[in-house]
Formats: sequence, structure tokens, C-alpha cells
Amino acid sequence: MEKRKINEFITFVPGINPTRAQKHFETQDINYYDQASFEADYNHRDVMKSDVIKSSVQNIFSLQEGDVVISNSLQLATIVRKNNVGKVLSLNFTKLEFHNEQLDEAYFLYLFNAFKEVRKQKEMQLQGTGPILRIPLRALGEIMIPVVPIEEQKKIGAIHLETLKLQNKLNKYANLIEHFTSSILEENLRGK
Repeated sequence: MEKRKINEFITFVPGINPTRAQKHFETQDINYYDQASFEADYNHRDVMKSDVIKSSVQNIFSLQEGDVVISNSLQLATIVRKNNVGKVLSLNFTKLEFHNEQLDEAYFLYLFNAFKEVRKQKEMQLQGTGPILRIPLRALGEIMIPVVPIEEQKKIGAIHLETLKLQNKLNKYANLIEHFTSSILEENLRGK
């Protein structure tokens, strides 16, 4: 199986510094893509869309549905969903721009988030001090990934995304069962 560097397929676009953006664009009304936005996209959750007025910075740097972003602190990637369209990436996130049709976005998500070889490479590249370690963009681009025909990539990516959706539904179901069981047991104890 052929292996190639990620940067042969992707350009990494870092988020903007919120303080500099507010000074440069002279506005406080910037709706940023934050950790809650990332988690909603990652877990395929629908969230209430905020009605923040879009500023000029949001028109220039705003996310579109289907964009792929990486959480720099979690070293995980996700696809932006419709609830987060128009938000602006802060420095905590990196947007990926795919050069061509040689790498499927969903296949990339599988490789980046779940494939053991890539996870090992990411762990080796972590830098920083304290609880939050990050991977420099240069090191991200050097990660080697297996390249298979695009049809196979699409199949693997689709299976991965469907598995994530199923896991999310199963987690919700498990939580409902736990709450239901707990309430029955508590009700039973109060009745005695």
C-alpha cells in the first residue's frame, strides 16, 4: 500500500487570533467556532443556531457546511455542519483545504481520528507544556497516510461516518436507559 504525506493533499489554514481580529476589523461582533461547536459537529448533534449579526470578518473567514476542521487541543477532526455555517475559526482550530479529488474528506477523518498508525504519529509530534499539547502545522503535514483508490476511500469514509452516527445514537440510548432506571429505583425507594 502506498503511503504519502498529508501535505501532498491538504493545505492547513490556521484560525485567527480573536484579539487581533477585533482590533483589525474594529468589531466585537464576531461569532467564533468554539469547542461546543466542534463537539456538536463531531458528535453529529443539532444545536440551536445563534442569530449573531455577521460582520465583514465573518464574510471573509467564515466556515461553510462541509469544511473540515481540526481541534488543535484535541487533535481530532470533524466536518462542519449547517448549524455552524458562518462562524469564524479561532486559533484553537485549523481549517483544511483539500487540493484535489485524490483524498476523500470522510476517509481523512477516519485516518486522522481513528487509524492507529496516524494516531501514533500524532502522539510523537505533540509539543508544548502543561495539560494541552499541540501538533505544529508543519508536523501535521509530514504525517504519512495510506493512499488507496478513491472509490475505496469513499467506502471507508462512509462506513466510518455511519459508525460514528450509530455510536452517538447508542450513547444517547444508554443515557436514557440509565436515567429511566435511576428514576424507577429512586421512586421505588421513596415508596417504601
